[in-house]
Amino acid sequence: MRIEILVPGKISKHLLDAENYYLEKISRFADVSVEFVPLGGDVNTENPKVILSKEAEAIFKKLKDRRYILIDLWGKQLTSEDFSNLLDKQFQISSEIVFVIGGPLGVDEELRKKAAERISFSKMTFTHEMCLVILLEQIFRGFKILRNEKYHY
Repeated sequence: MRIEILVPGKISKHLLDAENYYLEKISRFADVSVEFVPLGGDVNTENPKVILSKEAEAIFKKLKDRRYILIDLWGKQLTSEDFSNLLDKQFQISSEIVFVIGGPLGVDEELRKKAAERISFSKMTFTHEMCLVILLEQIFRGFKILRNEKYHY
């Protein structure tokens, strides 16, 4: 089983330990990689639509027509059990799951339209970096649920 996560930008130093912690925890269940694509530009000086379009272009280049699940503020909210079932269902379809997280300005409409699934972590807005950490934690939790293992140690 393989999971790939595509996200614009990079992870900040203060969240790097959390990313690595969950990547290590997940590694006993699946091969996980986080692929960062360039940000589309300076959010303070450039046109937001141009930025979103550039990020989408970089993400589509990495996707190579693969199906993906988009982490989207307007997506469906799931419980952790629902998310674990989503993982299970996706792995029955394919040995690979690809997740896409938007950048600082969100996601381009084309990414939204072409997503196989769209899920949301909350009605609140999180940074793309925090979404990455939350996604990794939920993937780990999802595997623990699927294997009927205790989560807390």
